[in-house]
Amino acid sequence: MKTIIVAFSLLLLSVSLQAEELVRAVSFAEEPLTVTAVPGEQQQLLLELPDPGITLPVYALKGMVRYDGVEGDGFLQLDNHFGEAGTFFSKSLAPAGPLGKLSGSSDWRPFVLPFYANSGGQADSAAPLPDKLTLSLVLPGAGSVSIRDVGLYQYASGEDPLQAAGQWFDDRSAALFGAIGGSLIGLWGALIGILAARGKARHFVLGSANVLLVIGIASFAGGILAVATAQPYAVYYPLLLIGIILAVVFGKLRGNLSARYEQLELKKMQSMDV
Repeated sequence: MKTIIVAFSLLLLSVSLQAEELVRAVSFAEEPLTVTAVPGEQQQLLLELPDPGITLPVYALKGMVRYDGVEGDGFLQLDNHFGEAGTFFSKSLAPAGPLGKLSGSSDWRPFVLPFYANSGGQADSAAPLPDKLTLSLVLPGAGSVSIRDVGLYQYASGEDPLQAAGQWFDDRSAALFGAIGGSLIGLWGALIGILAARGKARHFVLGSANVLLVIGIASFAGGILAVATAQPYAVYYPLLLIGIILAVVFGKLRGNLSARYEQLELKKMQSMDV
C-alpha cells in the first residue's frame, strides 16, 4: 500500500521540467517588426536564418505576435530547408493556442512553430538537421501583424515545444496521469469493496479510504491552484476531476465502511454468545 501511495503522490506532483535551449535570439531593425498586408502578395518573408545552429532534431521558433484587422485566416509559416532532402513547413493554423491562426485582432500573445526532424522514428543522432530556416507571414486579405521577442530553441528527447512556459505538465503527461491514476484508483477501490464485503482487512480498508480521501482533497486543491495560476485545461481538469470523485465518494463511503465492520463485529460477538 505504501508503494501505491508513493507512486500516486509522485504522479500527482510530477512536473515536466522544460530544459529548452536558446540557440538564436533574433533582433530586428525596428522592434517590434510590423508588416501590413500587400494586395496581390499573400506571403511575405519576415526572417531568414542561414546556418541556424540546430544540433537536436526537435526545435521551435517562438515569440510574441499581435495583429489587427486580419481578414480571413492568416498564419505564420516556418520553412525548414534540408538541402537536397527538401523543404518542410510548420504553420500556425490551429483554432487556438500558441499554434493558433491569425484572424481578426489580438493583443500580444505567444506563438510557437515547432518542428520534429526525427518524426520518422530515427534516433536523434541520425535525424537530419536544417541548413536554413525562413519565417513567413501569410495574409489572405487586409490586416497588419507585429512580431517581437523571437528566438530559436531546441529540445531534448521527450520535451514538448508546445508546452507553455510555467506549465506544470504537458498534454501527454496529463493523459498519462489520468490513465494511470484512474486505473490505480479503480483497482484500489475494487479491492476495498471486495475486502469490505467479506469483512476482511479492516485496518487496510479504513486506512485506504482515509488515504484516498486525502489524495482527493489534495488533488482538488491542486486543481483550484492550477485554475488560479492560469494553468491550461489539460492541467487543471484531471486534477479537479479526480479530486472531486475521490473526495465525494470516499467522504461518504468512509463512514459506511466503518459501520459495516462494526456490524460484522457485533454479529460475530452475538454468535459467540449463543
